[in-house]
Amino acid sequence: MHTIDPNAQIKLVAVDMDGTFLDGQGKIPEAAWALIDQLQARGIKFVPASGRQFATLREQFAQLGDIAIIAENGTMVMNGEKEIYSNIIDPAAVASVIQAVQGQSSLDAGLVLCGRRTAYVERSDEAFTAAVAPYYRAVQVVEDLSQVEDEIIKMAINVGTGAVKEMAAALDVPLQVVISGSHWVDAMNHGVHKGLALNALQEKLGITADETAVFGDYPNDLEMIKAATYSFAMANAHPVVAEAANFTAPSNLEHGVLQVLGAYLDGREQL
Repeated sequence: MHTIDPNAQIKLVAVDMDGTFLDGQGKIPEAAWALIDQLQARGIKFVPASGRQFATLREQFAQLGDIAIIAENGTMVMNGEKEIYSNIIDPAAVASVIQAVQGQSSLDAGLVLCGRRTAYVERSDEAFTAAVAPYYRAVQVVEDLSQVEDEIIKMAINVGTGAVKEMAAALDVPLQVVISGSHWVDAMNHGVHKGLALNALQEKLGITADETAVFGDYPNDLEMIKAATYSFAMANAHPVVAEAANFTAPSNLEHGVLQVLGAYLDGREQL
């Protein structure tokens, strides 16, 4: 496995969450907190970059204070409580997705409208609520999603059957459709992704690709992977991510992100 050049002047580390930074139980490894403290002490920004909601990520990393966060698969970037970037979907496109999902009842599909203020759902059954909870902490149940009055930045579809390819194919809408997990399909504006969000953050902070390390495992991390010189695909990564990344890290089950960053902080050239 590879490490970061000990002489590299890393200023920003962006990490995907599921399958990358989180362990096999979907939790932040306990050892991560001390390592993040070391990064911050050296002036290196630690940035979660996830399909998860900003409110969820802010809660998960609350003990770090006001950090930069890339949320909702890159449709929102926050630096503390200050919004750096968000990308709003046209209401007509939102209506198209709502209609398309309603037509796929056989896939046990449930839609989450991700607004700038909060997330909105119609379904409140136990299975759907349990699927949504890890990713969306701020959720409002409404009678009719088409009546939501908020600016929508992303739409996330939970596919209970796991038939994400079928769900994605059914979305004949003027939006970018991305399979973001084994039971999740996301829809957002074309050209919007974690890479665009990371570029916006890099520009805001005056940080270059050579000063950036990125870790990811799934196709929705691809553009972010390409925005950093020190790009790492986890050993468990999707083949297209492994091909795109410049380096490989041990799997999330082995706490690969912590291994690579720990070696860099210690000035080691090998894991």
